[in-house]
Order: sequence, then C-alpha cells, then structure tokens
Amino acid sequence: MDKSVWTEFLKHNWQIVQDNWLYILIGLVLLLVILKIVRTLVKWLLVIVVVVGLLIYSGISFDQVGKVVTQAKDDAINKFQSEALSMMIKEGRDAKYTSNGDGTFSVTSSNLEVKGPFDGDKVKVWFQGMPLGEWSMSDTVKKYIESAKGSTVTQQSPQSP
Repeated sequence: MDKSVWTEFLKHNWQIVQDNWLYILIGLVLLLVILKIVRTLVKWLLVIVVVVGLLIYSGISFDQVGKVVTQAKDDAINKFQSEALSMMIKEGRDAKYTSNGDGTFSVTSSNLEVKGPFDGDKVKVWFQGMPLGEWSMSDTVKKYIESAKGSTVTQQSPQSP
C-alpha cells in the first residue's frame, strides 16, 4: 500500500486525533473489552457500531475511508497485473494452447490462464486462480499466446509414415 496515502490521511486528520484522543482511547478500550467478552455475531455488530461511531465523531468522512480502500485495491490489482506479466514472460514456453470449438482459445500454464476470441483484441486473464479482468492484447500477452502456440506445435509427436 502506498505510504503517501496514509501520510496525507494522517496529515489532514492529525489535529482531529489530537483533539479527541481521549474518546478514541475509550473507543479502543471498549473494542478490546467487546472482543474479549462477547463471542458471537453480536460482537462484530458492536465492533462495527463502535468503529462507525468513532469515525463519525472524529470527523473522518466515508469518502476519505473510501479513497484509502480504493487506493489499496488499485495497488493490489496493479501488483497482481505486474506479477502476471512477468509470469507470462517466464512461463510462455511451458504454456499449453487450446483451441476451443466455439471460436475462442485458452492458454494455460501453472500460474496463468488466458482466454479470448480468435479475432478479438481483449482477453480474460486469471493469475493463480484469481480473475484479473479483461486485458488488451499487449505485446507481452501476444508473445505469451504465440509462445504457447509454438510449444504446443513442437510438443506434438511426429506421425510415423
């Protein structure tokens, strides 16, 4: 996660934390007591109520929380996409190309799966079983598919005369 998001978040809200430190401390102690004593669904409902109460009272808006969550999600997706691209480069020779009967193809390797139409410019990508969405046919993706096609052709045993 990007440290600049947290530093900006704390910079804008530090005065609020300083002004309300006692209430925040009481809320945290209350959360710890709830977590230790209550052991049911009611516990989590109480925890959510206390956290929401602290957020509302401290002046932190849900927009700010949403921005932090969105930034964390985007960072995670970008990391998975860059790892998937590096895996495409590494696993291209070991990938298996399959032509499906419905006008689509599949390329699978130990960590990646790519599916798409023959004439399309978008493919669906899965990295270690997690869907990464639709990607444009970049040079790396094309090379991965072509490498899988080439290895599939070379892996077939020649027919004897």
